[in-house]
Amino acid sequence: MESGTSLNHDRTQAERETASPLLTLASLGKTFGQHEALKPLDLTLASGEILGLIGENGAGKSTLIKLLSGVLKPSQGEIVWQGSPVVFDSPRDALESGISTLHQELEYAGQLSVAENMFLGEPWPRTRWGTVDWNRLFERASIVLNEFGLDIDSRRRFIELSTAEKQETNLAVALSRSAKFVILDEPTASLSEPEVKRLLDRLRMLRDQGIAMIYVTHRLDEILSLTDRVAVLRDGALVGVHATRDMTGAKLVSEMLGMPTERVKDVAGSSSAQPLAVADDAAILELDRVSRHGMFEEISFRIHAGEIVGLTGLVGAGRSELARCIYRLYSHDSGEIRWKKSAWRPTHPRQALQAGLAFVPEERKRQGLVLDHSVERNISLAMLDRLTRWGIIHQKAERQGVAHAMATYDIRAQNAQQAIGTLSGGNQQKALLARWLETDPELLIVDEPTRGVDVGAKLQIHNDLRRFAARGRGVLLISSDWLEVLSLADRILVMNRGRIDVELTGDQRTEQNVILAASGLYAGPGSKIHSRESEKKVVNSQPR
Repeated sequence: MESGTSLNHDRTQAERETASPLLTLASLGKTFGQHEALKPLDLTLASGEILGLIGENGAGKSTLIKLLSGVLKPSQGEIVWQGSPVVFDSPRDALESGISTLHQELEYAGQLSVAENMFLGEPWPRTRWGTVDWNRLFERASIVLNEFGLDIDSRRRFIELSTAEKQETNLAVALSRSAKFVILDEPTASLSEPEVKRLLDRLRMLRDQGIAMIYVTHRLDEILSLTDRVAVLRDGALVGVHATRDMTGAKLVSEMLGMPTERVKDVAGSSSAQPLAVADDAAILELDRVSRHGMFEEISFRIHAGEIVGLTGLVGAGRSELARCIYRLYSHDSGEIRWKKSAWRPTHPRQALQAGLAFVPEERKRQGLVLDHSVERNISLAMLDRLTRWGIIHQKAERQGVAHAMATYDIRAQNAQQAIGTLSGGNQQKALLARWLETDPELLIVDEPTRGVDVGAKLQIHNDLRRFAARGRGVLLISSDWLEVLSLADRILVMNRGRIDVELTGDQRTEQNVILAASGLYAGPGSKIHSRESEKKVVNSQPR
């Protein structure tokens, strides 16, 4: 069966290669003043083809997306759409031509209904008296959702949907507008693994229906499993277009970064962390049967000096809530937390930081950074206690400390006074990490440290965390990226529905075991489920 499917796909690909292209980019380029954001490139896309688009942040991906979606006009070259040159004066022009874009950060009016969000900017059905005909609006939305196979109540508030449902709803709307070409920008960045699989299956179905797509992501495993061809951008230039079947993760990363493959094996998907030496009596943090109603229960584990402990699981398992509790953003209901053998009950995160615990939150833009403030001020926020005397900041010391951090963590900006919100996602994340590493904490909690960053930034962040742990510090690494956890963590705690029932060590640390444990199906060594099953066998074997 698999062989037949592969042959059919190869035959379809061959047909696409000989057909007239749906989209042609001819010497398309974009400059901003003296800066060449996108160097002239030539590229084609056929109906029913998924083209992967990869590159570091700043490589030109966003510029290309904006040109195709009508946000920007090219400085040179042309876009040929369905055989005719086109100029899009606005995103609506592109949308009406059959080109739809799903952005990484979804924009929506959360308090409005699903139906209202679906048809924002479009004429709504009216009653004979000129008022909105709500029943027809909700019915129209339900028809679109049902045609896409989504069981979502169109009267629900949009904010109540899961991230996956929001993505799928937007995709359904795009297709309802007769989209022939869809651009997807990091569509799985906030999805759990089952949600990712469901979305990718939908995209394959759409490809079979003749919909063309450009798929932009930093997740190379998705590029390799989903796309037909992959285009690689570096420093604003198109450096290669390849049949995906001829590529590997290491080859793609090598081309993206312009470096030998042996330097990027870890980023391309290695799953073997180098164990760090851990002293048995060097526990920094201990949790003993810690619970908070409605979030997590009976959580017990230790983190030692010099150790990276991975905490993973499906989205919604309670990982971030547990991290916030440890950092004392809120309290726990029962159980005990100990910090270096003493009871841990600070009343404010500031006390946690003073004790030597730092926390890098999941959402850098909403929870971690002040986007309209400078890079300098964002990095120095955690240093102000030692930079301030009599309420006055020692500006020279602040500049020196920030310059050291920017050099150490390879934070790329025009200068330290640039607004941090204008940096790429990778540089924003490196700056946020630098802020806390520069305080030299004893334990660092990092929640989704490489979500939405490019491969180069990911490699840098991984190396920074390894070096930090090698200095005898502890790390609690929370991540939905299972390959990331496998490559970095000495031990892996897998959370499922608010509980940690599985701890994977040594050879138990495999992707298969992580997937099973996250789904509540793993019953092997290192699992409380395993212990319970063993007890059942012993009980059942007793004579009656």
